[in-house]
Amino acid sequence: MTARHTLISGMKDEGPYIVEWVAHHLVLGFDRICVASNDCRDGSGRLLDALAAAGFIEHLANTVAAGQIPQHAGYAAMRAAFGIDRTEWLAVLDADEFLNVHVGAGMVGDLTALAGDADIISLHALCFADQPEVNWRPGPIVPRFPWALERGHKANRAMKSLTRDPGRFKDIHNHSLVGFRGKATDLRILSGDGLRWNPLQGVPLWQQLRNADLAPDAHRLAQYNHYAVKTWDSFNLRRERGRGAVAVTDATTIRHTDAYFRDRNGPVMREESIARYQPAVAAQIARMLAVPAVAAAQAECVRIYGALCAPYRRMGGIKDEIA
Repeated sequence: MTARHTLISGMKDEGPYIVEWVAHHLVLGFDRICVASNDCRDGSGRLLDALAAAGFIEHLANTVAAGQIPQHAGYAAMRAAFGIDRTEWLAVLDADEFLNVHVGAGMVGDLTALAGDADIISLHALCFADQPEVNWRPGPIVPRFPWALERGHKANRAMKSLTRDPGRFKDIHNHSLVGFRGKATDLRILSGDGLRWNPLQGVPLWQQLRNADLAPDAHRLAQYNHYAVKTWDSFNLRRERGRGAVAVTDATTIRHTDAYFRDRNGPVMREESIARYQPAVAAQIARMLAVPAVAAAQAECVRIYGALCAPYRRMGGIKDEIA
């Protein structure tokens, strides 16, 4: 049976966040979620296996060869193993990215129903700061981080896409599919502000998508909430983990610096449009944790992740409440 809406992701050491992320996107109506993991030290692989055994996702433990880009390798491996091309719409999101649809009932199907002649739906990020948290603690992250960067912040120019009929493209990358097998100028793009456009000739499609202007109403149809920093200790674990989409070869390819953390923490505005999903997400999380193997693997991820955070914890605040 062909899936209507497939979501794929590459993950490494995302253990405490996985159940919430899967639950959220099941609630939004994705009928297939596939995850490739690699080199996890926090138990993420075991949790993903448990979720797959229970039927919530499909999981591929991927071995990344020297010189490979982990996310790209994972997407290609899932494409071959799971028949990803047999879907009507394909989305690619990281474990810190949550789709947030503003049309209809807020389901992914409400968004793709607007596509019309569009082959790609291009959505901008809305990035969230670390406020009011001090240190990492167990539990869902979405309700805990209500403060977003102002809509015009340059970080919100980042984009992700939903692509119709992905088999027409040579490769899957984390922001968009690349290598369209036809004439790229024949593709039709629907942006988050409702604008429809065709790519220019002679400029790679991914460059046009990544460099699209951030319109004042760029999030009108939908956005993806990006919890890129969360807390200082968890951010440092992300820095340790390395990048999934780019090989880190020198100072120019190091992304998760102290300056990155500061930049993603202001100025901010309160933005809680995603809260309307929370009752359904909480119920879905409860169903998932009712599976003993999932609950046990989740608890182990939380334990290991907390220990990994310990060297980076800030003194005071929430740290003292949960110590």
